[in-house]
Amino acid sequence: MRFWSTLFILSALAGAAPMAAEGRQAECAPQDRACVKAQLELAAAGGDLAAKIELARLLLDELEQGLNWARAATLLEQVSATGDAWSTSILAGLYLEGKGVPQDGRKVMALLIPQAAKGNVGAVAGLGDLFAKGAGMIAPDLPRAARYFARAAEAGDRHGAYQLALMLLNGEGIAADVPRSVAMFEDLNTPVDPWISIQLGEIYAGGKASPAERAIEYFSQAAETGNAPAMVRLAQMYQSGVGSVQPDASRAMALLEQAASLGDMGGRVNLALMLLADGKARDIDRAVSILEEAAAEDAVWPATILAGLYAQGKVVPLDGVRAKALLQPYADQGVAAALVGLGDIYAKGAGQVAADLPLARRLFTQAADTGDLSAKNRLGFMLLAGEGGRADAKRGLDLLEPVMESGDTWAMLQLADIYAQGIAVPQDANKAIDLYGRAAELGNAAGLSRIGLMFRNGAGGVAANTPLALDYFEQALAADDATGRIQVALMLLEEGSSQDIGRAVDLLDGAAKAGDVWATTILADLLIRGEKVAADGTRALALLQPLAEDENAAALASLGNLYAVGAGEIEADIAKAAGYYEQAAALGEYSAKSRLGMMLVKGEGIQADPVRGLSLLRDVAAIGDGWAKIQLGDVLASGENVPLDAEGAIAAYQAAREAGLPAAAIKLGYLYLSGKGSVSADPVRAASYFSDAADAGEDVGKISLALLMLEGKGVEKDTEQAITLLQEVAARGSGWANGTLGGLFADGRNLTPDFEQARAYSEAALQGGDKGAMLRFGMMLATGPLAPKHRSEGIELVQEAASAQLPGAMVERARLQSMGLMGSDGAKVAEASLLGEIDAGDPAALRLLLQVYRSGGPGLKASVRRAQSLLDAHADLLTTEAVAFETLALRAATPATQESLGQIGSALRGVAPTDLSRAVQMLFWGDKNAYVYALQYGLRDAGLYDGPLSGYLTRQTISAINQVCAQQHIEQICRKGPLTPEVAVELSKYLAQRPVSQAARS
Repeated sequence: MRFWSTLFILSALAGAAPMAAEGRQAECAPQDRACVKAQLELAAAGGDLAAKIELARLLLDELEQGLNWARAATLLEQVSATGDAWSTSILAGLYLEGKGVPQDGRKVMALLIPQAAKGNVGAVAGLGDLFAKGAGMIAPDLPRAARYFARAAEAGDRHGAYQLALMLLNGEGIAADVPRSVAMFEDLNTPVDPWISIQLGEIYAGGKASPAERAIEYFSQAAETGNAPAMVRLAQMYQSGVGSVQPDASRAMALLEQAASLGDMGGRVNLALMLLADGKARDIDRAVSILEEAAAEDAVWPATILAGLYAQGKVVPLDGVRAKALLQPYADQGVAAALVGLGDIYAKGAGQVAADLPLARRLFTQAADTGDLSAKNRLGFMLLAGEGGRADAKRGLDLLEPVMESGDTWAMLQLADIYAQGIAVPQDANKAIDLYGRAAELGNAAGLSRIGLMFRNGAGGVAANTPLALDYFEQALAADDATGRIQVALMLLEEGSSQDIGRAVDLLDGAAKAGDVWATTILADLLIRGEKVAADGTRALALLQPLAEDENAAALASLGNLYAVGAGEIEADIAKAAGYYEQAAALGEYSAKSRLGMMLVKGEGIQADPVRGLSLLRDVAAIGDGWAKIQLGDVLASGENVPLDAEGAIAAYQAAREAGLPAAAIKLGYLYLSGKGSVSADPVRAASYFSDAADAGEDVGKISLALLMLEGKGVEKDTEQAITLLQEVAARGSGWANGTLGGLFADGRNLTPDFEQARAYSEAALQGGDKGAMLRFGMMLATGPLAPKHRSEGIELVQEAASAQLPGAMVERARLQSMGLMGSDGAKVAEASLLGEIDAGDPAALRLLLQVYRSGGPGLKASVRRAQSLLDAHADLLTTEAVAFETLALRAATPATQESLGQIGSALRGVAPTDLSRAVQMLFWGDKNAYVYALQYGLRDAGLYDGPLSGYLTRQTISAINQVCAQQHIEQICRKGPLTPEVAVELSKYLAQRPVSQAARS
């Protein structure tokens, strides 16, 4: 110890006036302290100096220190006044520490300097203590302290030599000289002093001298004397390994057992911690028993550890009440560790003890006021986040400053994250990178990985820089950081070369073998998907099964993925997949909850339970990322197996948009474009959402906005701007954008037909992943404005697609055949191929053949009866909306009757808004009474018509039509009459987008 202490004072007193003590105690029983004290009081009152010193020793040794120590000081003053060196030194120690007398450095000097002048080496060492510590008006003066300790050491004083050796070791008050310090400690350790041996061991263990393994030699030396703390330190060396000495758990355990058997608290607690780390049920039970026994001895250390176990509920049953009971007595005494432990319980809640953030904040504040760094750490971050009370960023940062200075690297990383994200403090990438770098310099390589992530994602105001990100990840990997290793692997996988992929797999494989769960699941998922590496379900299963047995949620979810799709020799088993998703979901794994929710909604591999499935999806959306919210919106908007809830879908999409996901704006755009359920079509709003997504850089938003601009739907028609947007996205290789441009240059609706441009864009679309691009190009060449010169090329492209069995190609070829472009009996030939496709389950083939049967074609007469029979036989291939449309189409193909008009009314309500305009126009061309009936039906739903549904063009019907013309500002067109094609087109568009009145909805 550097400074004087009560123990030093008492040990000095122990040697004072032994004869006087023995003389007095002879008249009393040895254990009768009161008798001895009374005898000493009597002798001291008579002026016996030895009795006064002995009485002072007894008083200093008693628990009631206030008055007793003051009385002891008075007695020592009396003896010191006679020039007694012992009493003078002890009295000086009391003034140095302020024990029983005011702390007074000048008094210490007055007492010790005369003694030092007489050659009293204890007094010289005492002056060293004074200037090392300072007292009262005397400030610390380390160089002066070093000089006094040097004088005392030269005179053979062990205390002075010890203190000088410490100052040489740390370079305090004197130039650091580790070899000389070690030599001095070696001298003090002859003969062996266990505490000096421990000090030497710490020097080597702490890296101040080498080789590090010499620490074991010194700790062993101390342990051989029976010193239990030395046994504990030696055990810690064997636990972690040091220098060339490898970890040896069995030796460590034996040493801790020995220290614990001697009653050493450190030995008992460390033994319990080692047993807990082993994780075996028997060892855990014994560890808890050891901690319980130690805590029962009013020891705060085991009590706080035990409370932490009960509060976490991981290795012992969760018991917040017991945890609180263990900590509360010490917290009431103001013990910082207990206050922090109790604060942690209230910060998160533990079993029956509910979370109480304001109380947690008060507890951390109380502990922080004692100077406890862990409390300052917790309180600082609570103040930044405004948890448990008002946010106070300045005070939070002030509290965290000493935490940073202490070298707490995890706190540095946490604060750096806050600066990187701009949470509670202004976003500051430079501060974030500086803190990450400081953590890395102190040995926490996670700092390097975090910098890498900033440069990889372009976060925190830092521009994305892939090469720099990879460099930081490589540095983290070199420092054996798990995140760095995995990030290097992920970036190599993105590069895609066989060499990069090989190294990535090796990195993941090595991490998996070392027990890294994240790496294991990533590698298993690669093997399941068969991306970048060959699919290998057997190996994926071997990787995941041990983790699943330990109830690892991510591994269980991955096993669900394995059986959902199958991989290699492992065949898909949807029921098994559902079982694994169920287990993972029960552990809170969100991707599993999502997959299970969808399976329950659809009844895939598990009994359908749409209510529970939707509940799971809502849970995921509430806590998960924007994509989870979009998934919920999609389910609500689909109305498949769950009630259609367009407004709920909009709320989910809006939440995803607020979470920063531009794709949500696209979802909103399409919902408003077509309308859904109670949400009417609103092209203007749709265009606005597409524009938002386009401004955020979303290519789909740009393409969708361009398509509306081409039509002038919801936005002013602007072909030039639309083409610019499409070309911008096409330049990045988008198959959709290139395919759209190919169609524009081929169909001539918005641009002058241009074969070369159309072909170039269509080929680029194919390269961009649009496998149907050349099929569509062929169809446009065969049927569009370029047909006079290029029809044969178009038909050839369609034939090639059909021969290659490209999806949809057989149907498109049949379409050309039924149009008479591929032979005089094309419709008959088409019928045979379409029937084959219908048997294979193709709804597009069914709808085309229905059309052919309704209208007839080369080699095949029209037959509404055959069309109806075909629809009746295969309606299950179509959605309810498609069935409604085809029903309308059949009614349009036959003369109207009262019965058929009623069927038209029923079918109209079921037609999709996207198909309704075409259906109404089909009725116009098929039967005018059916067309008027559809107008009356739709205008009634819009609240504009309240007359009978007759199919006759009455005055009320014309009045309702005129209202539509006025609302849509198409009066000029409407003057041509309600039964003209131009008006029919406009009215059909209105009906497809019409607002539906509340009465119609009910």
